[in-house]
Amino acid sequence: MRIKSPHIILFNQLLHSMRKTIQAKSKGLYIFFCILLYSIYFSQEIAINSKNPDKPIFKAFPIEENIKQPSDIFKIFMIQNNTESQTSLLGSYYKIEDTIFFEPQFELGEGLSFSVNFSYKNNTVKKLYKTKPIDNSIIQEIDVKEIYPRDNKIPKNVLTFYVEFPVPMIEDESVYRYVNLLDENKKTLAHVWYNKARWISDKVMMIMIHPGRVKKDISYYDNLGEIFTVSKKYYLEITDKIKPLNSNSKLIYFTKEFEIINPLNTCPKVLEDKLNNPKKNTFDKLKIAFDRPIDFFSAQIGISVKNYDSDIAFEGKIIPGSEDTEWYFVPAKPWTEKKYTLIFNKYLSDPSGNSLIKPFETTTIKKSYTRPVAKKINIKINDK
Repeated sequence: MRIKSPHIILFNQLLHSMRKTIQAKSKGLYIFFCILLYSIYFSQEIAINSKNPDKPIFKAFPIEENIKQPSDIFKIFMIQNNTESQTSLLGSYYKIEDTIFFEPQFELGEGLSFSVNFSYKNNTVKKLYKTKPIDNSIIQEIDVKEIYPRDNKIPKNVLTFYVEFPVPMIEDESVYRYVNLLDENKKTLAHVWYNKARWISDKVMMIMIHPGRVKKDISYYDNLGEIFTVSKKYYLEITDKIKPLNSNSKLIYFTKEFEIINPLNTCPKVLEDKLNNPKKNTFDKLKIAFDRPIDFFSAQIGISVKNYDSDIAFEGKIIPGSEDTEWYFVPAKPWTEKKYTLIFNKYLSDPSGNSLIKPFETTTIKKSYTRPVAKKINIKINDK
């Protein structure tokens, strides 16, 4: 039996009460109050639970039907220089009765503003959310939290590096200038980066090696050629010129040493025998393993789970395991169905840009390369 939402129950109660008090001769007045009540109790609203201010829970309601992709109607954008970001926040969506919930994947940090957007049935509601102000009296030295790929042996044709910070940073796209690549003699290599840093969040920065230094037949700076040599050591240098959002904080200089191994020119594979079966009615993590490291951001956007029968997205988030070959899907709510579908889309790739169905270094064009879904695996839930 379908459970009615609180909004519908309350609306029906008030309607029943009005029907008793308004006589038949006041039919016009009755219709007027019906329309008024409907507009009050079924208008779109946004609420924010900021009990945990670092990761508040955003709510949008009421929704009268199942929405396959909640992110299509409910989005949160950071505001910088009085302008909404073009990319919405990453996070987990789930639905309870007539309400959509969104929990950010990363802590929001201090001194930030966000635009909460809810568009449903030709109606758009917006709400401004501000995190607590920055305490500029605190002076703090900040270490780099992690660099992806995490391994110290990296393929020659690596395309991207990700730098993760423990606190929010100023999302300046020009900070690629403050990240250097050094050869084994600690000499800075020139013209390495694509001229833009992309911020995955205010704590994760992506920097890309210019494809002209990796992929064949791309002219770049008079064909400077490949950057890396197999078996040689290199250093990724993160300078202290990258600024935290808190102006009284300072990033500590950091270097990552790594060795270059042979390039990866084939497609990665999912190790299906490594998948686990989560237990029913639990928040068990779903382990996903590959035959090689997987690119950090592509794992975030390239792996998803759907209910097997309804094909509705099962909300959750992707987190890294102990190595870049291992990732976990963490559900936003318990596993309640008998079966789910694990989906890998065409954007999932290794650090060299090889997807599950298309190697990066290819001139062949196949119809399969345009498929949005690269692979599906059915996951049975353990009843015991």
